[in-house]
Amino acid sequence: MNPPEATSLANAVTAYATILSGIVPLALCWQMSPQPRRWLFAYLCVFITGVPTVWMHGFGEQFPARVADIGTNLLLAWALQVAVLGDFFTRKTQTRVAIVSAVINLAYIVWLIAEGPQRRLAITFGESGEFTWGELLLIANSVFVVALLYARRAQIPAHAHGLLNLVTLFFFIGLLFATQSNHRLDFTVVAYHAIWHIVSAYGFIVLWAFNHARFFGK
Repeated sequence: MNPPEATSLANAVTAYATILSGIVPLALCWQMSPQPRRWLFAYLCVFITGVPTVWMHGFGEQFPARVADIGTNLLLAWALQVAVLGDFFTRKTQTRVAIVSAVINLAYIVWLIAEGPQRRLAITFGESGEFTWGELLLIANSVFVVALLYARRAQIPAHAHGLLNLVTLFFFIGLLFATQSNHRLDFTVVAYHAIWHIVSAYGFIVLWAFNHARFFGK
């Protein structure tokens, strides 16, 4: 078996950071103070999404792996929506929004499978990369999570506001790197997609800290 190219290897290896960024919050909840189950499920989904990411980048970005990768990423985004909805919104709103979001995301996955292996681009940035429709849907899901949090910012304890801002900063920094091609490498060591994996992994750890601060105090 031929070894993967440098960027694919970097992408696959850094995906283990994603796996760990799901395991570590679960371990911290176990050893310290348990957060609501909806958040434990979200952290579990972080771990789950890292596994097909290793598969996709380490074995040639084949179609089944791409479906698994975007599918589990959308599952994670949905789980985060459910968790935030459960914190701040009525049961009726939680149910309606969660169902609509699930239907949209599942419909895309079905469409993706039906369309087959050809990658359909939604936006291209030339040599700097591109976004597929699935990636745009993932971004929209993630922005929705951030919007839900800021819509209820007044209900978040003041001492956790800084951590909310930090989580948001990690999200937008990660988005900048995510716009780059999976295979772009500059200055020998700047593998953009791999850096996105690392930034997002630290972002999930900060997300745990944000939740710990607001649920259990400083």
